[in-house]
Amino acid sequence: MSAKKRQKSKKQLPDPPDFWEKLPSGKKHVFALLFLFILPVILFHASVLGGQQYMGHDVIQWRAGAESLMQHKEQYDETAHWASNMFSGMPATTISHPPQISNLDNTVLRGLRVIYPAAEMWILLAGAYLMFILLGARPLSAVFGAIIIGFTTYIPIIIGAGHNAKFLAYIYIPWLYSGYLLLTRSKINPWLALFIFAWALTLHMRAYHPQVTYFFLFPLGTLFVYDLVKAIKAGNAKPFAKHTAWLLGAAVIAVLISIQLYWSTMEYSPFSMRGGSELAGTDGLSRDYAFAWSQGWGELLTLLIPGAYGGSELYWGPKTFTSGPHYFGALAFLFFVIGVMKSDHRLKWVFLGPGIATVLFSLGEHFGALNNLMFAYFPLFDKFRVPEMWLMVSVFCFAFPAVLGVDWMLKQLKSKSGDAWRRVLFIPAGLALGALLIGFTMLSFEKPGEREQLAQQIAQQNQVDVNDPRVQQTVDRFIQNELVPDREDLARGDTLRFAFLFLVGGGLIWAMGLNKIPVSAGAIAFCVILAYDLISVDSRYLSERSLVDGDMTREGYIERTERNLDRFLSENVETDEGWKYRVLPLLDNPFNNAIPAFFYPSAGGYSGAKLGYYQDLIDEAFFSGSMGINTGILNMLNIRYLSTQSPVGIPGFETAFQDERGVVIENTNVLPKAWFVGSVEVLESQPAVLRRISDDFDPSQTAFTTYRPSADIQPDPNAEARITTYNANAISMEISRNEPGFMVLGEIWYPPGWTATLNGEEIEIIRTNYVLRGFEIPAGDHTLEMRLDPVWYVAGNRLAVIGTLLLFATGGFGLFLQFRRREQTDAEDGGSEES
Repeated sequence: MSAKKRQKSKKQLPDPPDFWEKLPSGKKHVFALLFLFILPVILFHASVLGGQQYMGHDVIQWRAGAESLMQHKEQYDETAHWASNMFSGMPATTISHPPQISNLDNTVLRGLRVIYPAAEMWILLAGAYLMFILLGARPLSAVFGAIIIGFTTYIPIIIGAGHNAKFLAYIYIPWLYSGYLLLTRSKINPWLALFIFAWALTLHMRAYHPQVTYFFLFPLGTLFVYDLVKAIKAGNAKPFAKHTAWLLGAAVIAVLISIQLYWSTMEYSPFSMRGGSELAGTDGLSRDYAFAWSQGWGELLTLLIPGAYGGSELYWGPKTFTSGPHYFGALAFLFFVIGVMKSDHRLKWVFLGPGIATVLFSLGEHFGALNNLMFAYFPLFDKFRVPEMWLMVSVFCFAFPAVLGVDWMLKQLKSKSGDAWRRVLFIPAGLALGALLIGFTMLSFEKPGEREQLAQQIAQQNQVDVNDPRVQQTVDRFIQNELVPDREDLARGDTLRFAFLFLVGGGLIWAMGLNKIPVSAGAIAFCVILAYDLISVDSRYLSERSLVDGDMTREGYIERTERNLDRFLSENVETDEGWKYRVLPLLDNPFNNAIPAFFYPSAGGYSGAKLGYYQDLIDEAFFSGSMGINTGILNMLNIRYLSTQSPVGIPGFETAFQDERGVVIENTNVLPKAWFVGSVEVLESQPAVLRRISDDFDPSQTAFTTYRPSADIQPDPNAEARITTYNANAISMEISRNEPGFMVLGEIWYPPGWTATLNGEEIEIIRTNYVLRGFEIPAGDHTLEMRLDPVWYVAGNRLAVIGTLLLFATGGFGLFLQFRRREQTDAEDGGSEES
């Protein structure tokens, strides 16, 4: 058919009625938000309507680790600053932060916890919708973008895993953009815009996930730099400086309110494992640890085909394992390509650039040319791990070009100005075809190193050489008959699913272009299809294992896991002096599990930011020595019991309890909380101390330190040290000696906030045996008192009060000015009508 005939046939077809266009803008926004707010109810119906709640792995781990803090609060009615039940003791802020000044997050949202995460999703979706509207998008296009941001598969994955802080930090990101845009691009009262930006930044920072904050500084910083360059080129430096001042004012308010959290982090950071290792001589994470969970190049296909690499249970990509993909959506991809190609929006590249950069960051070790440089030289890049997480930023940024693609297509279809809408479909169709070819023909479905690992297991089980041909034959059969078929079925099923949804999207565009359906009806269909696409994939990875009865408490959930050996241990770690012996729970993945710490003090636990030198002790010393476990370390850390699978034949260790679930081994040589040594060996460095205690040693006889005592240490068999006070914030003891001596305390050395006085005079807390506290004690009777008073606690609380008053005063003043402006406008309009 010729172009003229096509034009004629188009003119003969009347435009179908478009009900959406007849609605006033206010109603459009209301209907758009109502649709968005229904979607979380559909996905999270089990918690909103089903009387259940999400209690993911990390929530349980947090609650177990926080047990000693809660016990202290209940007993002493004060905030605990030291957690005694994990990793032999650590600062409390690594587990749980002190109570914050009242705000939206700990009042309204806490009250709505019964429907978590629906209320939080409403905040996220409303913020995303507002952000796209402020960026100039049509309401239906804004709905499309909000669905991408709210329902990309990574979000339900982290909700199901219990990564609550990560999710809560994320939900305020669109509000940060909205506040920024209101301050820099709208005519709204700047005081009100400042309040919105400051409030969003406050709530984001109070969620306290520094990694999310750091990651999203990249796209937000890109927008700021763009505005700076634009202002300089246009000679608008003064307005830009004014906007920057407003932004800084908002940032000051947010920092004041959340300063306790970040002040304590800055204090702790040099001692954290994220602050480096003395042993390795680094000031950040090790490269191998930081780049664990790097996204593979081929694995980026899961942005389009979620099951291409096996999803979770069938995962065969380069990471050790994964909970699921960062799925973007079939229609999102279609309109993303269109937006990149055709939109001339000035901010397109401000979002697209950081999106591409963060995709490259997510590759981690698989793109060393970039990421090794960033890790070595870019500020703070070496403080964070799991490069795959960068993709949450990528998807967020790519949502905007997708919105631009929808807007461009709707504009073309409404204007009926030629057939550009037809021609533009060829390129995304070609890219989609490429994805289909990869999904059907180019995937191996074998995990790297999997064949070798299986061969080792089979060889060990059958006690034959790993190179035995029969072993290789068994591995081949198992992979081809058991693993590959399931992985292949999932990948090809999702490939066909992607193709079908892509074709449905293209078909809708074609029908709209031929006036078969109203343009707005087609746009609504895009939103519905995208929502169906993402929510149906989300539901695969929203772990039902994290769902429990709505009345179940976290304490009750953990208490259900208690075993007979746990009861035995909790009853036998008590001492007459008020402190408890520690347990090394070898039965329970000791250094990656906080559950035992709920029942008794553990030498292990669960934390991604434990003390760096304690991590060194775990890596280098815990399992060294001639016995395979360092008995000197166990003795000095007051580890009286070990839980194991079976009895052990180590001198000084006896079976104390045994049942079908495990064995409790008692260490009969465990040291008391405080003891005196006969000598002090001074070494040149802390790494030398660690190397020394990594060999067999007797901590009751010799202490190792880099500090040279001021007096000669004399043995004193009659010396005594008795604990009189022992809690999270204070330790006191009565000491008696006839000669000058050196006392070691089985508590982890950590200088910030801790002070020690001997008979009222401050003395030094000496780092001893790499991780413990030591003291020079003169002859005589003494009272030694230690107190933990972090400087950030009281001062930070006062600053938070000031910041909160400033925040809501700003909001109140902004509303006052906004209402007064409206009254003035109404009065002027009334005067004009009378005249």
